[in-house]
Amino acid sequence: MSTPFAALNQACLKTFGSVVTYQRAAGGAPFPITGVLQKDTDEERHQDGVYVRLFVNLAGFGARPETGDLATVDGTTYTVFEVASDPAGGASISMRKHG
Repeated sequence: MSTPFAALNQACLKTFGSVVTYQRAAGGAPFPITGVLQKDTDEERHQDGVYVRLFVNLAGFGARPETGDLATVDGTTYTVFEVASDPAGGASISMRKHG
């Protein structure tokens, strides 16, 4: 059963989301997901900032995102260092530029 918050998550992803390439640290083929790139803090907004957060729907993953996974956003690859999920099936993935 869908909750109002789950429907809101879906609407946000549909309206503001873009396709991101996701790669598991454990291996396997990269796959596309839809996510909303968030840059809310001063560090994230800095022109040469190395941190971003990506809001996603966990249903788009076969298994929960993990630390060490990679995501490529607009040609820049990031490494996942934290995943915070919400009760409506969304998650905020905190990432740092890879390399």
